[in-house]
Amino acid sequence: MKKLVFLIGLVTFLLGFITYGFLTAPQKVDSLKLEMEGRDNRWESKISKYIVDMTTPGETMDVEELEYLKSFIRSLPWVNNAEIFIKSGTLIVKVKEEKIAFSLFYNGYTYLLSKEGFVLDEKKGPVSQEPIYYYKGKISPFILEEGFLRLKNLVKMEISLLRNRLKDSEIFKLNPEITLTDVGIVLVFPKTKTIIYIDNTGSSWNNFLNFVKIAGGIVPGVYDFSFSNLLIRRRNQCSHKKS
Repeated sequence: MKKLVFLIGLVTFLLGFITYGFLTAPQKVDSLKLEMEGRDNRWESKISKYIVDMTTPGETMDVEELEYLKSFIRSLPWVNNAEIFIKSGTLIVKVKEEKIAFSLFYNGYTYLLSKEGFVLDEKKGPVSQEPIYYYKGKISPFILEEGFLRLKNLVKMEISLLRNRLKDSEIFKLNPEITLTDVGIVLVFPKTKTIIYIDNTGSSWNNFLNFVKIAGGIVPGVYDFSFSNLLIRRRNQCSHKKS
């Protein structure tokens, strides 16, 4: 009985060893197939270019090389997730695309951005891609990271903070045009012909919300809440202490 158990265990081990050796042995790649998940496939050409540049027809790839290629593909800005394997000589790459999280208009171009702040695409002129923010800082809001443009952390944090503030406010329903500057934020409400200047502090935002409550909503005019405990109504060029 012990010999039988031993033989069964040995056979199982050998089969596992052979299977493992087969699966981990270098495999020849004769062709490439990119499979995109979903219907949009708007980044397929960008992703395909990088994959083609990383592979050579007729080469052999082992497990480590496949893992490296998968890691590389997943690091691309346009890729949310990816799986990779070789079947009958074909390198199959299955990709789930990254979606556009928001866009930024800067220096005459609209930049389409991922949730991580990487630039997925850029279009000349304004593009209807909500939510959109406008940037009028003196220097570029982008940095180059591993060969890809990414929004600077400070700018990304400002946008994230503002989005959260607007989300929790009735003001969000008025769909203001949002511009980021070096010294703060400008909210433009076209329907009410209102322009609001706010700095990046919580007190400035709270002063603005208190004013809206006292005024009974967004009222026409140009108002500056970027001064500590002061409201500047620019249209009349006068100032007074807030209550």
